Amino acid sequence: MLRAPVFRPVSRRVPPELSESLRPGANVKTTLGRGRRVVEGLCIGVDPRSWDQTLPPIVAAHAGVGWLSPALVELGLWVSEYYVASPWKAFALIVPATLRRPRQRMLVRYRALPVPDELDASTRRRAALEAIQRQPATARELREACGVGPALLRAMVRDGLIERVLEPEPAAASPPPVAAGEMRCDEDDYALTDGQSAAVERILAALDAPPDMRVFLLFGVPGSGKTEVYVRAIRAAVARGRQAIVLVPEIALATQVGQRLARRFERVVTLHSRLTPAARRAALESIAAGSVDVVIGTRAAVFAPCPRLGLIVVDEEQESSFKHLAAPYFHTRDVAIKRAQIERVPVVLGSATPALETWYNALHRPHYELLRLPERVPGARLPTARAVAQPTAGREQVEQTLSPALAKHIEGTLASGGQVVLLHNRRGFAAVLRCDRCGAEVRCPRCRTRAVYHRVERLAKCHRCGLRVEAGPHCEDATCGGSLRPVGLAIQRLEEELKERFPAARLRRVDSDTMLERGDYADALGAFESGQVDILVGTQMVAKGLDFPNVRLVGVVDADAALSLPDFRAPERVLQLIVQVVGRAGRREGDSLAIVQTAGSPPAVIRRALALDYEGFATEELAVRERRGYPPFSRLARVVCLDARAGRARAAAEALVQRLRVRAEALDAGIRIENAVPCLVARQHNRQRWEVLIRSPRAATLQRLLAEAADAGELRRGAERIVVDVDPLDFL
Repeated sequence: MLRAPVFRPVSRRVPPELSESLRPGANVKTTLGRGRRVVEGLCIGVDPRSWDQTLPPIVAAHAGVGWLSPALVELGLWVSEYYVASPWKAFALIVPATLRRPRQRMLVRYRALPVPDELDASTRRRAALEAIQRQPATARELREACGVGPALLRAMVRDGLIERVLEPEPAAASPPPVAAGEMRCDEDDYALTDGQSAAVERILAALDAPPDMRVFLLFGVPGSGKTEVYVRAIRAAVARGRQAIVLVPEIALATQVGQRLARRFERVVTLHSRLTPAARRAALESIAAGSVDVVIGTRAAVFAPCPRLGLIVVDEEQESSFKHLAAPYFHTRDVAIKRAQIERVPVVLGSATPALETWYNALHRPHYELLRLPERVPGARLPTARAVAQPTAGREQVEQTLSPALAKHIEGTLASGGQVVLLHNRRGFAAVLRCDRCGAEVRCPRCRTRAVYHRVERLAKCHRCGLRVEAGPHCEDATCGGSLRPVGLAIQRLEEELKERFPAARLRRVDSDTMLERGDYADALGAFESGQVDILVGTQMVAKGLDFPNVRLVGVVDADAALSLPDFRAPERVLQLIVQVVGRAGRREGDSLAIVQTAGSPPAVIRRALALDYEGFATEELAVRERRGYPPFSRLARVVCLDARAGRARAAAEALVQRLRVRAEALDAGIRIENAVPCLVARQHNRQRWEVLIRSPRAATLQRLLAEAADAGELRRGAERIVVDVDPLDFL
């Protein structure tokens, strides 16, 4: 495939000098179009048959990677077709650019030139010269050895005493990608519950029964021992000489699960976006060589080049972070299922609150199987859970975010030596700054969305484009003269209130505004796990599958706020978040409590969440979706047209609607093409956004419709940019 806006792989002639060496995974160059423009490409297959000599030839080739297997090629082509993306972008997920074209970094060293024996020079200049005469050195080395700065070195170059030399940087010693561990027999002697034993037995039967592909939904309340089922299934796969991939939604979970599995298996590697290119290459090469038994990682790990793949596990499969946020907009869970189908291996999806599409499939699809874990493991009791009223004060500033009940229980938990987890899923200090006289709000000039107030920096930020908006104390309208007040208080206000009320407590805030450097998240969680932190307050980052034995109280602030979002999945997401964060309590011996604050009487979805009644919620919500024609009873695609000119974005979207309706009528009368409308966030990064929603009763007809439109160039016409999102999760 070519690095060009084409939606299909192309054929190119292999010149005789490359016929013996060219392999799938090689980085190539060839020509494209009438102008014979040279473009980059990736070889995904070589056919030894003779081809038409009029085909454009490959003009250059580099080794690239040697592990692009036929199964990965098939998977990459499926990702390209299903998610309507160019093959180049799809295969960039499998073979990243840093691996296709490793670049040699250059290093600047200073080397001494011949100088007179008697040189009149300052002490620092002479010290630097003597050091360089002994051995060429970098600016950093000279600063550490002699205390000289770049200005002095530039002067010495200008005076002809030294010269700058570019040298290839020596390859850094990459950390070993494989984490070696020793089996811990005490953990392997862990007595399984009846539900765990039955689940392990069914998965092992699938391991021994290829070529069938089975999708298992491992469904159980938080703390029911899903991880131990994964471990036993992985151990069985490894014992059969095969490899396993474990997919988790967050890097912190990859680290935590990796450490846990490294104690149970001898050859474990983690894959995620924060690895250096050298570490990533080393990890992938070890996996491809068969030197790794277990691969743990985030989205990218679903493409790990395992030559003996035997099992795929997707933990917390419902998490939205499994959805890729750039083209191709793939969902890791669905790619994992497709890979399992291609390689004929079982896949295990684990969750206490599965995506409703997954739940429906487990009940109705023949190749799915539901495995239940109905109770927590011995020694872990479910927390007592209840809802309380959220402090409110209408449009005025709310001085307190904690209800009296929640504050009282925090005090008691800290006094007894327990730990507290608090979730407020809103970043910043306040959702918006609003004028107390005219009601005007501070908004982002590029996106026109509310700018979130961050009091520490004394400014407002747009959480869509990142723009910082200066916010003074008074209304932007000079004729008004009103004062700006924070409305809809958020996590920074909660942190401030906790420090005021519990000054002796050790507190750590975990959100994307505090977790800025590599390792910050792991450090915060490690400090909490080791008892160095008493209160962990965070956004949804603190709810995702983490296991802390001493947590005795969990609180959720403003729990029902997300129900007001114009998204048919809002009730499902609220239930998932509450069940997940409530599950952080009571995972070991001892009583625990979960308190959920709501604006008024708790709605039905929150009552279901507090009772951990996922099945009751799923039955009701699926009935609603069936009446309204939402997934899993239809398939959706969202096409967004973006342009700096509002009229052009709208015209492109409306023209696309007409073209798609003509095609849909010929394909399937059940396909619905909605009218073009402005996106809920109608402007972002100074671009107007218009969307077209496509609803189809069948995935196959939706894919055919989009493929025909892509081949005709209709998904690149009329606007600066057109984005296609199949199975969308974000409707903003």
